[in-house]
Amino acid sequence: MSESQTRLEQKVDLNLLKPKHSLKKSQLTNDLLVVLKARVAEHPSTYQLKLCQEFLLYVCKIVEELVKKSDGINKKELVKDLFKQLFNLQPAELQVLDSAIEFLWSNGLISKIPAVKKAKSWFAKKVACLF
Repeated sequence: MSESQTRLEQKVDLNLLKPKHSLKKSQLTNDLLVVLKARVAEHPSTYQLKLCQEFLLYVCKIVEELVKKSDGINKKELVKDLFKQLFNLQPAELQVLDSAIEFLWSNGLISKIPAVKKAKSWFAKKVACLF
């Protein structure tokens, strides 16, 4: 640890300084990308997956569940950033991905998991814990 860093930690409690506005949004976006990459990494990163509509729908549904409206994050851009990082997409491929996401959204395929389904799953887990 450098001398200036030690002095900084002695003078200022860094836990009292919280990021705000765009810095907070940027930090949240990066945190979400890390979580999404970990989840998506379970699938092999092959050329076929970057063109697979089912995989794209899977990722979009995960993003739909994770990102709240109050976060102020553009979900489409988050999915595009994730695919760009996973598959090193070129601008032309990003345009195709953008239109594919728009197609899925306009046809109502991207939606949250219904609350009833979540409640059933939660209840099944609680009952399983009892036995």
